[in-house]
Amino acid sequence: MSRMKVELLHIHKRFGAVQANRDVSLRVEAGTIHGLLGENGAGKSTLVKILSGFLRCDQGEIWIDGQPVRIDSPAAAIRLGIGMLHQDPLDFPSLTVLENFIAGQRGRLGLGLRESRKRLEKACEEFGFNLNPDGAIGSLTVGERQQLEMLRLLSLGINTLILDEPTTGISAAQKDLLFAALRRLAEQGKSVI
Repeated sequence: MSRMKVELLHIHKRFGAVQANRDVSLRVEAGTIHGLLGENGAGKSTLVKILSGFLRCDQGEIWIDGQPVRIDSPAAAIRLGIGMLHQDPLDFPSLTVLENFIAGQRGRLGLGLRESRKRLEKACEEFGFNLNPDGAIGSLTVGERQQLEMLRLLSLGINTLILDEPTTGISAAQKDLLFAALRRLAEQGKSVI
């Protein structure tokens, strides 16, 4: 079981005259689910984009398992075990579900198609997702695209999953599946923000 503690310490971020984050600290223990709440413009998205490498903070530190780290790109965040699932998932519409699942795998050819298909099918079964590996991304709902992106990030070895407004634009049934999947991740020792 993977365990990872993430700490954001005294994070500051400014966009010109706008102070998006002022001295924000957050500790995320392994196996926990955290909800960031606040009105529009409160700095929630800015904070998680800093943690996931999409933005750099002006001041402050990020620590993983008691060690300071530098996260200067989404790829660096993934290498450290942190992945972000965006409100509009980042996928490749011209590729199949399986090809999108493989995207970003380490190595020249990743695991190969056969092994990747097995991993995708096993992950879908584990979380109760119904994704056709040969299906086109364009035929998926927003919720199904989120499911695929979550499985892709997990296949890359993330231990902390960040979701940005994950329930926007998905059905009640997909929300139930999502929340069940998040609880399962927490049971596995992963953390969710």
